[in-house]
Amino acid sequence: MVQIVSPVIGTIFTIFLLALWSYHRNFTYVLHLAGGATFYTLATSSPIFIAPEGIGRNTFLSTALYLCCVTLLTEGCLKRKNNNLNYLQTAIILTATLIAAFYYRYFDNSLITRIYIVSFGCGSLFAVAAHRIRPSRYDHPVDKVIFWLFLVLSIQLILRPLLTIKPGEVDSNLMAFSDAPFWLALRFSLIVSAVLIGLALLSAVAVDITNDLKKQSTTDALTGAYNRRGFDETASAVISSGRFHPICLIVCDIDHFKRINDDYGHPAGDRVIKMLSELLTAHVRRNDIVGRIGGEEFAVLLAECAPSGATGFSEHVRALFEASGTEGIHGMSATTASFGVADHRPGETLQQLMSRADRQLYAAKNSGRNRVCSDRDNVDSLAPA
Repeated sequence: MVQIVSPVIGTIFTIFLLALWSYHRNFTYVLHLAGGATFYTLATSSPIFIAPEGIGRNTFLSTALYLCCVTLLTEGCLKRKNNNLNYLQTAIILTATLIAAFYYRYFDNSLITRIYIVSFGCGSLFAVAAHRIRPSRYDHPVDKVIFWLFLVLSIQLILRPLLTIKPGEVDSNLMAFSDAPFWLALRFSLIVSAVLIGLALLSAVAVDITNDLKKQSTTDALTGAYNRRGFDETASAVISSGRFHPICLIVCDIDHFKRINDDYGHPAGDRVIKMLSELLTAHVRRNDIVGRIGGEEFAVLLAECAPSGATGFSEHVRALFEASGTEGIHGMSATTASFGVADHRPGETLQQLMSRADRQLYAAKNSGRNRVCSDRDNVDSLAPA
């Protein structure tokens, strides 16, 4: 009865993972996780279909199946973090494990040695993966749970056979192997580990789907930058946190955009919008925020940035856009943009900061366009000599 528990668990998780993938097919890493669950099902099913006298053959088959299971699970977890296995390192572990298992099956038949080998091989794969997915303090709690599960499981797989199997006790009595304390403990630990890892992985996929849906609701489809809602929420959170001051806000607008749409069509207008978005996104830092807050209008919140830095950033992007804003659009003359810059004042809300930046944008427009205006410049001009 105990033998069928693990295959059933593996099958259930495979079905759930495939169902989640069918709902969100852009998460290709879920297929790796489902593949790992499938190989777990096959590995734990093999004793059911192989007679006790074939236990040696079964452990060699299980070695290959468990290695496939762990490889796919760890690869899926790494891909989820936009990472990959070290394929050379993984190939060395897999090749060494399979060669050693083959040798101790057909040249020096030793079941206990093969158990050491498969446990050490799988444990090594989990240890390497745990090292690669070390969570930062900013990661979701489920990422930390997966890391600790991988780490604990790797230690368990590497050390447990050495601590629980006495040399010769298994090889001397293969028929009694299924009742050996090690095998009973291994079965139980496999069930517990499978349930914990399966639940953690399902939770991780659910978190990713939730975050993706939230991102879709706060992201501009054309540019990939934040939309107005996403920018307002994120920028307000940065300002209220008090951790990134000084803060500056830049508001920019493409000059004569209606003329671009009228003369060259909306696809050309979309291309120009994307060009400006790409320039802004390419030159911001990790804690800066870029949002498309209107048809041809963008806002950039620069964290830990002095007014002079924000003005310099704006001037740099303005010059680049003027030089490259028409790439790929035949017959279009140079496109330009105007920029308004304001630095955050103590106690000021995002809306108040935005209002001051907008006034500087209007000043840039009224001064002939294709320029940067900053409220700091106006303050400096009013200062006594």
